[in-house]
Amino acid sequence: MPAEVEERIQEFLDLDYTGGFDQVRAILVSVAGRPVFERYYHSSAATTGNVFSVTKSVMSMLIGIAIDERKLGGVDQTLAELLPAYAATMPAAVKAVTLRQVLTMTAGLPPDPPGDLPGFVTSGEWVGTILRQGTRQPAGHGFAYSSAGSHLLSAILRQATGRSTLDYARAKLFTPLGIRTVPAAEPVARAENRLAYDRARFAWPTDPQGNHVGFTFLKLTARDMERLGQLWLNQGRWAGRQLVSAGWVTESTTAHVDTHSTPEQYGYQWWVTTADGHRGYAAIGYGGQLIEVVPDLDLVAVVASTDAPGAAGAQVYLDLVSSYIAPAIGR
Repeated sequence: MPAEVEERIQEFLDLDYTGGFDQVRAILVSVAGRPVFERYYHSSAATTGNVFSVTKSVMSMLIGIAIDERKLGGVDQTLAELLPAYAATMPAAVKAVTLRQVLTMTAGLPPDPPGDLPGFVTSGEWVGTILRQGTRQPAGHGFAYSSAGSHLLSAILRQATGRSTLDYARAKLFTPLGIRTVPAAEPVARAENRLAYDRARFAWPTDPQGNHVGFTFLKLTARDMERLGQLWLNQGRWAGRQLVSAGWVTESTTAHVDTHSTPEQYGYQWWVTTADGHRGYAAIGYGGQLIEVVPDLDLVAVVASTDAPGAAGAQVYLDLVSSYIAPAIGR
């Protein structure tokens, strides 16, 4: 199997006529927890990078853990209940938005602008700005990809647990998985802090109020990404411990809404897809970041890339899994 997987991956990479694959820094494939392919390109196993919107799926994991621990009352709680300090300034439509709607991106919050960061990142108070700006469509009336909602998850988690998102993640997820987070760079996400972020091995920036960014900027290694995928493949169990309930794993990776813009559907900050006819789900990040899990095949596939002009998007690497890796595994 490893030889065939390697051959198929190389066949895929050889199709690159535009240099779009030049930014790939790692491809990892494991089956039933055993590595069958691990290759680094202009990098090493220790290299970290911004996983972009894979951060959103990590937030979903943490929300599930908080619900398991009864720190949160469930996905039907409203934003007025979850963020009471902001309730007085929320428009009525925002007050009624549920955690479920935030997780499925059906909250009606403004969608991300094409190819740019959302506008609230230039404000002095991200959470307050998101909540005050209101909704663009009624909650529950369809999918709109909105990083604003994902950032609210970080503020919700901090409010519910009394701990920063990184502290909670370190205790409940990262340390049990062996993901090294010390030392950690936690700069405010501003342009003047870019150098400190780039130099840090592990980083998770915050907004001006100290909420860790819920939608991007988390820095991980490719092996870290594989561990996260393996945890979900194992139904939330790791080294004999149930880190998150199997029920949350299933619920978060179930298709709750049709995106109407991509072949994939959407769960709780996870994309729901297929690979060679097998049901799968994926954490997808800008610039070619991918964790894809295919339970039928016991498969976890990871692609980590650098963010550079011309980099192939993660949709391309979904095809790598579906058309090249999964057929080799499934034989």
